[in-house]
Amino acid sequence: MKQGIQEDRGPLPEDDQPPIMGSWNRLYILVLVIHVIFITLFYLITQSLS
Repeated sequence: MKQGIQEDRGPLPEDDQPPIMGSWNRLYILVLVIHVIFITLFYLITQSLS
């Protein structure tokens, strides 16, 4: 029995696909980019109001 190794099972079934962006990697990248934008925006607001 192989433990800790997952087999490549081909394309994901239709219900395992993310609702937007086509793949989970693209969705994760989108979320990270949005977080960076918000952090930068809040930093700039903080700097301008201090």
